[in-house]
Amino acid sequence: MAEIHQRATAAMTAAIQAAGQLAQVLIDARIAQLQRAARASEEQARQIHAQARAAQQADAAVWRPAMRPGWWRTAGTEDIARVWRAASTWQHVDPRAQQARQTVVDQLAKRAGRAAEKPEPVREPDDIEVLSDAVDRAVREATDRVRRPAMSAEAVRDRQERMAAEVRKAWPSGQRAERVLGCEAWGALAYTLDQAQQAGHDVQQLLRGVPSFVDRARTPGAFACRVVQDQLDGRIDLGTVRRDRSQETAENQTARTDPAESIATSSSEPAVTAARAYPVSTRDAVAGAKTGSDVAGQVPAVKAVEAGLDSPSR
Repeated sequence: MAEIHQRATAAMTAAIQAAGQLAQVLIDARIAQLQRAARASEEQARQIHAQARAAQQADAAVWRPAMRPGWWRTAGTEDIARVWRAASTWQHVDPRAQQARQTVVDQLAKRAGRAAEKPEPVREPDDIEVLSDAVDRAVREATDRVRRPAMSAEAVRDRQERMAAEVRKAWPSGQRAERVLGCEAWGALAYTLDQAQQAGHDVQQLLRGVPSFVDRARTPGAFACRVVQDQLDGRIDLGTVRRDRSQETAENQTARTDPAESIATSSSEPAVTAARAYPVSTRDAVAGAKTGSDVAGQVPAVKAVEAGLDSPSR
């Protein structure tokens, strides 16, 4: 029995470590793609920004179910490794992804009957601001593409003042409100909130659905706008939007489709192979994972991932 437990622990450790390494490859590949697009043309840059935002939303659909305790009743090693990969890919960009990584650690510790610890610190990739800026720009660019009625400067100012009052009402204490209002993306958020209000949505509920750590985001206004838009699109449920069972079932099915598999599925990729370990979990898996270590054969892996990112289907 002890030998089986030891083998299971080793399998989980390998899966988590490989998932973290694959996340690093995906980050590097995405940043390289964004930098190439920026040198090419403004239009191509906008398209790649939109792709990055779509990838971030797809990965959020992978890790989001793991935030619910019920998900862990049937989660196996492959499921957990997918969540770790998805959350690790965006942890430097999305505070919710950081929280998802901590949830993995907490749940594995709970299974093993041990005290939870913080995940091992992972080095911040070079030029990570390129990825963060791309996702934030995608939010603003998508909002700017919406056909807006011509408004006078006074009308725009009135809208922003009304929505600022809503923001301060929802977040009366701390620096959250002021950081969001002072952000360059505030105009996009104000427009999104105003349109939601006109459509009959409760702006206070939408704002309460924005995580309290919004002020830790690199661009708080864009992050808040992301979360509000995701709520309006039905992509997330933070307790502010009621959803039927069929929608939740569809989301769970989507969450089991790992976006990374469509990017890098080569049988030579060790991360993909290791992530298919059999389903047993333990706290030792995360404790033993060195997700910040170098990846053997990383250059070929990055090239393979970049090829997938550049394909028309992405």
